[in-house]
Amino acid sequence: MSVLRRTSGLLASMAMFMVVPAVSAEGFVQNQVEAFKNSDIIFEKSQSNVPFVPLAFMEVSTYGDAQVDTSARGSELEYDVNMVSQGAAMPFLLNERSAVLVGEYLSYARFDVHNSGSAPQNPGLLDDQFSVTSVGLPLGWMYQNNDQWQTMAFVMPMTHESSLPNADRSWQYLMGAFARYLASDDVWWIYGVYADLAEGDDFIVPYIGAYWEIDERWSLSAVMPWPSITYASSPDWFVRFGVSPSSASWSIDPTGGNAAVNYDAWDFGISYEHRVWDKVWLHIEGGVGGFRGLRIENDQLEDSDITVGSSPYLSFQINYRPSLN
Repeated sequence: MSVLRRTSGLLASMAMFMVVPAVSAEGFVQNQVEAFKNSDIIFEKSQSNVPFVPLAFMEVSTYGDAQVDTSARGSELEYDVNMVSQGAAMPFLLNERSAVLVGEYLSYARFDVHNSGSAPQNPGLLDDQFSVTSVGLPLGWMYQNNDQWQTMAFVMPMTHESSLPNADRSWQYLMGAFARYLASDDVWWIYGVYADLAEGDDFIVPYIGAYWEIDERWSLSAVMPWPSITYASSPDWFVRFGVSPSSASWSIDPTGGNAAVNYDAWDFGISYEHRVWDKVWLHIEGGVGGFRGLRIENDQLEDSDITVGSSPYLSFQINYRPSLN
């Protein structure tokens, strides 16, 4: 069975656990924010110019040609990907210490794959264009155990449908359980486990990291495997440099058309974000998507020798960030 594995760009991280609806429901959203401010749930203790996580987003991203050398087949492939994605959700307080979240996620990815050398025939993959449409439903839960500990869990069922011939709808499930320890006003730790369950391609990994708010301008994130440093000289803009989770390492079966996305790929780059109006921010990011690739396998060639080249990426995003100050 032939399989395409692909990494593309999209902000898809644990920030998704706390997203809220878009600006059209701002009054209702702000009421929810005020309710959280008055609850016992702690998001941060110190003051920082770095804004709250993006609580709703819309993004357009593109990746340039990446070259894949499948030396066992004696072929070279090139491919690029363009994506449009959107996500939002609403948190609700259950009581002073616990909350739930219900949300939605949509994305459309278009792949352009072509053969740059002599290669055996592989119908459905080489010299082809196809797209994948994805829909997800994030569901989350948070509990404030005491002044130092929080526990969190989430599950996100997703469905994918590709434009390849005879494609069937495929399903996968993202889930995780975490504990956050507030060591001080400016340092916290997180521990847990994350799972990505898809048809024939499960991924389970322990999760550990730390966050240090150095001062009101500088913050350092060591949440593995996505370390980064952020500088915000004012509450209206910031710059981030480091590694970020890419939206997907795609797996496509060109014979049956099944698709799956794995949130275990990385991008390395720099981003700039600026407040353009009230709680609406414009985000621009660029860098190298070097931790991604196109992988072709079949029953006779399950352990092929594959070398993947890096390529530039560019992303534009609109974020909605309510203030908790």
